[in-house]
Amino acid sequence: MEIIKPRTAFLSNYEVYSLLKEMESKQLEQTRAIMATKKEENLEDLYKGPNYVVPEEVAENVRTIQVELLQYLNGETLPTSRQSEEAVAHLTRGLRKYDLTKAEKLQIVNLCPQSILDLYV
Repeated sequence: MEIIKPRTAFLSNYEVYSLLKEMESKQLEQTRAIMATKKEENLEDLYKGPNYVVPEEVAENVRTIQVELLQYLNGETLPTSRQSEEAVAHLTRGLRKYDLTKAEKLQIVNLCPQSILDLYV
């Protein structure tokens, strides 16, 4: 992933959650491919040639951050895992009629208050 323009937009918790889930599935796929390759061939004894590309492995600390962030976003206190792209779009369309900043709308999407009291807390 490459950052082209920093801070051109803010991401909601749902968008971060979706991106992490996508990255996790790709990483699991790569890990399975690496394990299958290692089982089929003894990599220490086999010459692969000049065009061989070593499968990319994810750094352990990056994977730890991903797992912990997914656990946080899956928590009972946040609605992230129960949200969908359509629900977030519907909510943001509904919030257009109020004079709210982008940051306030994002906060409402992230917290998904269940009552008016939740908005003021």
